[in-house]
Amino acid sequence: MLHSMGSPGESEGHPVNGSTTAGSIFKIIRDHGPLYGNDIVRRTGLAKSTVSAYLERLVSVGLVREEIPEGGKRRKLKVAESAGYVVGVALGQTHLEVALCDLEAEIIETVGGEVDLVRETPETVLTRVVEYAHELERRAGLGPSSLFGIGLGLPSPVDYTRRMPVTPPVMPGWDRFPVASFLANEFTCPVFVDNDVNVMALAERDKGAATEIASDSDCFLLVKAGTGIGAGIVINGEIYRGAKGAAGDIGHIGIDGDDTLCRCGNIGCLEAVAGGRALAYRAEAAARSDRSPFLAEALGKGIPISPELLARGAASGDEECLRLIISAGKYIGDTLAKLVNFFNPSFIVINGRLANLGERFIASIRESVYRRSTPLATADLVIKKSSLLERAGTTGAAILVLDEVFSHRNVGRLMRRFAG
Repeated sequence: MLHSMGSPGESEGHPVNGSTTAGSIFKIIRDHGPLYGNDIVRRTGLAKSTVSAYLERLVSVGLVREEIPEGGKRRKLKVAESAGYVVGVALGQTHLEVALCDLEAEIIETVGGEVDLVRETPETVLTRVVEYAHELERRAGLGPSSLFGIGLGLPSPVDYTRRMPVTPPVMPGWDRFPVASFLANEFTCPVFVDNDVNVMALAERDKGAATEIASDSDCFLLVKAGTGIGAGIVINGEIYRGAKGAAGDIGHIGIDGDDTLCRCGNIGCLEAVAGGRALAYRAEAAARSDRSPFLAEALGKGIPISPELLARGAASGDEECLRLIISAGKYIGDTLAKLVNFFNPSFIVINGRLANLGERFIASIRESVYRRSTPLATADLVIKKSSLLERAGTTGAAILVLDEVFSHRNVGRLMRRFAG
């Protein structure tokens, strides 16, 4: 480690306020580590002595640890991933998953089960979250002080400041329910709540596509295509939520000339035309009318309609399965083309259950976006399936906690807590 030669606060290059210097250094290590001390000096613009002093404090309180790379001699600094834990919660319309994660948002263990957001009350569902989280704590042998925070992704618009859902279309009884307060009463740690697509976008930023694509990846879209369709918008590395937390609700953008009734009360919404429920309805109709021999046979055997089944049908040569897949991709791609022209993202990553329709689905989205967007906006645009898939929800919820707990303004407080 660098040797301390001065007091924290002095700098050369780009000064950083003393109250947030520890947070700035910790964020650099968290985002880019493991790093050598000199790398941190270059990234901060701070004096070597200042960086050294803060690194020594971060190591002494256990938030950062040293490691020697294999075959190397010099020490690198990285987040002490086992210094504490966070819980990431992914709540869908029919399934709940709770994950215990380390301080690098790596999943240690998960537990989950079925839910029914239409019929079950918020208290019932959240009590299950509490039970699952305590179960994970017991399995890991953790005490209450080991838990730094809980993050929860909801399939609903969310008032991020008040940490509660707002007018959720698929969650009766959840409107303005105090989700964070309910969970905070059961745990001695902060609770953070956001829209499920936003937390999935955080996962792609830190653990997924943004780390895999060799390009400027500060601005991108995460599209969740499932029963509902939504987009997480990342601008300069930060989630854009909009004035009321409703940004990215692309499932209710209208499809010109379509009069399909949507559950929101409007007609022709993208979700009502190309979402999972609409696709299953069309697939079942194709099976019953014998337009799809593959689906008719599956239905006769009691096999439920699913994206995976449609993908298998298309792979086997069933023309109706392939038509349904291409059609869904085209509708979604046509809508995304408008967003590409408006927002000009560096890439789009597709997640959600419909991503399991296979590469032909992704290719159909690409074809529509490239055909209907301007050449400049698509010049280097990458559109790909998420590599995180089911892990994105819980991983992103954990990252939501880490972003808040280890923000510039909080790291100094955490250091004082650990030192005490």
